[in-house]
Amino acid sequence: MKKLTLLALIFCLTNCTKNHDEDDVSQVFFTSFADDIKTLDPANANDIFSTEVTSLIYESLYQYSYLEAPYKIVPLLASDLPKYSHDRLTVTIPIRKSIRFQNGRELTAHDFVYSWKRLAHPGVNSTGFWIFDDKIVGLNKFRDSLAKADKKTRNALFQTENVSGLTALDNNTLQIKLTRPFPQLEHVLTMTFAAAVPKEVIDKQGDENGNLMDKPLGSGPFMLKEWDRNHKIVLVRNPSYHVDFYPSVANAKYEKKGLLADSAKTLPFLDKVVIHILRESQPAWLNFLSGKIDRLTLAKDQFQSALDLSERAVSPELKSKGIELSVEPTGWFYYVAFSSKDPLLGKNKLLRQALSSSINRKEWVQLFTQNQGIIADQVLPPGVPDRPMGLSLKYDFNLERAKSLLAKAGFPGGKGLPIIKMDMRGADSLSRQLGEFFTHAFSQIGVTIDVVYNTFPAFLQKSKEGNLQMYLGGWVMDYPDPENVWQLLYSANRSPGPNDASYANPAFDKLYKTLAVVQPGPTRTPILKQMDDLIQEDCPWALGYTVTAHRLTQSWLKNFRYSDVIQNSIKYYRVDLREKRKSQGN
Repeated sequence: MKKLTLLALIFCLTNCTKNHDEDDVSQVFFTSFADDIKTLDPANANDIFSTEVTSLIYESLYQYSYLEAPYKIVPLLASDLPKYSHDRLTVTIPIRKSIRFQNGRELTAHDFVYSWKRLAHPGVNSTGFWIFDDKIVGLNKFRDSLAKADKKTRNALFQTENVSGLTALDNNTLQIKLTRPFPQLEHVLTMTFAAAVPKEVIDKQGDENGNLMDKPLGSGPFMLKEWDRNHKIVLVRNPSYHVDFYPSVANAKYEKKGLLADSAKTLPFLDKVVIHILRESQPAWLNFLSGKIDRLTLAKDQFQSALDLSERAVSPELKSKGIELSVEPTGWFYYVAFSSKDPLLGKNKLLRQALSSSINRKEWVQLFTQNQGIIADQVLPPGVPDRPMGLSLKYDFNLERAKSLLAKAGFPGGKGLPIIKMDMRGADSLSRQLGEFFTHAFSQIGVTIDVVYNTFPAFLQKSKEGNLQMYLGGWVMDYPDPENVWQLLYSANRSPGPNDASYANPAFDKLYKTLAVVQPGPTRTPILKQMDDLIQEDCPWALGYTVTAHRLTQSWLKNFRYSDVIQNSIKYYRVDLREKRKSQGN
């Protein structure tokens, strides 16, 4: 493992210590990210780091009930759940009164009309347009008219042209007209892509295209105080935050863990959130051990020292400090993706199948998750509603088959095959170990790759531009529905949308459109199986594994519930200062 220099490590530890001294009497939550955030504009916050921060500054109409399982959608800025017409094409949403943005201005239904129109603005080039693409009457026509106009005309059109399917009936009533029934609408309306953004802030702080990178202002519980790029992000409590309460309902598991102790108390509890950017796992681990970080996602190199894997529990040493472990299945999965736009990989299905067959997934999971990952047997991860059962991975590890497929693809033993560029999602030691793993895997059949290491924001920018040939793909589900996975492969969602492999197949698109209007239930399962059969054969992805999350929390961090779907979890956290001082010997 590449180690941080001693000087850098001392700098990190002493700076974290200084922060704790300054905030000794405040509710401060300390954590770390493995890379910097990409943006604080909700229209383009499509990675886990940016989303976690933007969800604390901006708010959407709905959220997931924090302590219920399975997930239940409840109002946030809406005052009630949506009301649907008989044909489910007209949706009316009441909006809470007296909600104010952090500049003091009252939030209205007009702010949602503006914010959702903004997703369609070509200058913003939103990675989140897919949530409403071809679903709201007039929105795609509006987008097309903006795309055809020059910049000056475009900005005027954006201000004056209405979208017929988006109407503020009054300040507190939003009406949506859908092109077709949209069963996932309420899930989508929990996402920060759909958050309310004040027009006057974009006009004043945005760039010439209307992008707002680093001057966020929403209605959420926290405000940005500092963004020292590549080092630290600091949020502080919003003093004018609207009335919001800790939940008073929980399922038996969370009630037993004592997570209702703060029931019905006013949120947020925290005064400040401090996020350090620590790209290597070792300094994050050392900061956690010394009490400078309150929450840590375990990296593979810490498993042996932190856990008793046979018992799925923390080591005796960590247990004596009151440190708790949360082990949860997730909707977070990895795969190797092949760009369909690439003249080599995109046109040669046999080559893609050969590459998939050369990956030893058991070794991948053993080396990089200590056998805690779940090897994919289909595209959908475990736990997704209506998921087919009993499927198997079609192009799993088989070197003889891989060599045979490569020969049929026209490159026997790799002869005549150009070097393939493979982009990684980071440049840390883990990314370099993964680069070595895939270099070896593909070399076994005569394929040579050139591994490119990126910062995570740089990787996301390449992804948005569709500028990737082959790459390590990863996805954390936005909402618990199979549509959220399949939309990654729908042709209309090609870059800058989430289909960064630019995959396009009319047969798949037809199945996707059929799925999109079917209400959740077992009638979807046969459709899901057909989609899986097609994707496994076409092989735009070499499937990998689903993550099992292992998170450690300090004894003084209260109200922690792991979820990769609930984006605004931090607003529920509380720090027990008495417990913290006691644990640290103060």
